[in-house]
Amino acid sequence: MEINSLEIIIPAYNEEDNIAGVIQDIRKALGDNCRITVVDDASQDKTAEIAKSEGAEVIRHPYRIGNGASIKTGLRQAKAEVVVLMDADSQHLPQDIPSLVSQID
Repeated sequence: MEINSLEIIIPAYNEEDNIAGVIQDIRKALGDNCRITVVDDASQDKTAEIAKSEGAEVIRHPYRIGNGASIKTGLRQAKAEVVVLMDADSQHLPQDIPSLVSQID
């Protein structure tokens, strides 16, 4: 299957120490061939600002409603044909995304 559009959704809460690196690693793995959306769950730090400065689209919750709700927000707002969910704490390796996506038929 040829993928016409790919979006990476990253739910985040107070991840200012990690978010830039995660976004940069996604760009290294995929180039500019994807949309990166960070769903900021009312962080009290600079998560949203840093994500924006790294070129990510940012959706901000006005108050904290949790990881599951952040995932749902991201999925509802997604604009791509294929969506990959990724944690903001570097738990998942962005270099695995091309292999993962290649398995879609």
